[in-house]
Amino acid sequence: MTRRVEILDTTLREGEQTPGVIYRLEDKLEIARLLDAFGIDLLEVGHPAVSASIERHARMLTREGLACETLAHARAVTSDIEQAASCDADWVGIFFSVSDAALENRFRKDLGRATELIVAAIELAKAQGLKVRYTPEDTVRTPIATVLGVARAAVEAGADRISIADTAGCMTPTTMQAFTHELVAEIPVPLHVHCHNDLDLAVANSLAAVQAGAMLVDTTVNGLGERCGITPLAPLATALVLQGLAEPRWDLSMLPAISDAVSRATGIPVPVNGPIVGANAFSHNAGLHVAAVLQDPSHYEFIPAHVVGRQRHIVLDTFSGRAAVRFRLEQAGIEATDALVDQVLHVVKGLEATDMPDDELRRLVRTIELARSAPTGSVRSPPSTPEATPR
Repeated sequence: MTRRVEILDTTLREGEQTPGVIYRLEDKLEIARLLDAFGIDLLEVGHPAVSASIERHARMLTREGLACETLAHARAVTSDIEQAASCDADWVGIFFSVSDAALENRFRKDLGRATELIVAAIELAKAQGLKVRYTPEDTVRTPIATVLGVARAAVEAGADRISIADTAGCMTPTTMQAFTHELVAEIPVPLHVHCHNDLDLAVANSLAAVQAGAMLVDTTVNGLGERCGITPLAPLATALVLQGLAEPRWDLSMLPAISDAVSRATGIPVPVNGPIVGANAFSHNAGLHVAAVLQDPSHYEFIPAHVVGRQRHIVLDTFSGRAAVRFRLEQAGIEATDALVDQVLHVVKGLEATDMPDDELRRLVRTIELARSAPTGSVRSPPSTPEATPR
């Protein structure tokens, strides 16, 4: 049975903490509109206290008339919360770590005093008319008893949600599922999860948390964020829907356009082998592999390309077989006779570059046809290594 699972996208806050990334206002507005059309539930608009420009951008985003709700980031500090309220955000996300190391080394406060500060911040936010989610930063490396105690105090003060943060990206799916399950059983409000990707496990850990009862996952487009980033939107949303873990409420076909917009705005390219939105995500190469895909795509495709706004691509290079050549000829509108398939395949097998594009394929076919029709010796044989473009 699927259930309602929500997505908070923080491309405009956590994503801007990626080294070298600074958005223009027009970039933020474009990305926000795309994410809103995609169907995210919460858009994190930034941490207004960081700078005057971020505060101004946050205010512009919250007044854009988006269908999704908006959330501003804040420390458990009066001025941060007042700035979040002045930006007209629907939510404020208050963070304060209560791990032993943070209390001793960063804040130099005992747990009792830290809890008082957290409670006061939440009460102030509620008085300002804000919905509140509280995140005990570095949740998963904090003693579970401490997390539970502070979370209960936060809920009593009015917190609407509690977020589990794998701040250092140290969890595995098994440990994340067990940790989340224990909190779900004890905390009477919905739980969020914010997973960093230091072990390349952010998607897996997020899905494990959802399976244990978490209601919302934080994401960024293309997995941007501090260090190795956080859970990337495209594979997370696709997995939630296709694995039957969530109601299919998002327009997955928009994922390539959203990814492209963020890549342009940040100057950070998407890896060619990136899931869902990478250039090679729906490319097929080896001969036997291609033959099977053309017979039945499910042999090698778990994700139907059209569902996520992509098209299948059959590569033509030295690994290709007759099925690939025939398909590409027919796709280019060329009659694929057995003789032509064999002649093209002979040339393609000699390629040292990768993936012959359609214009090169048409030129090759014209050369072959000229060679057939010309008197013997008057036309050169087809080239063995025509130009080709990288995949």
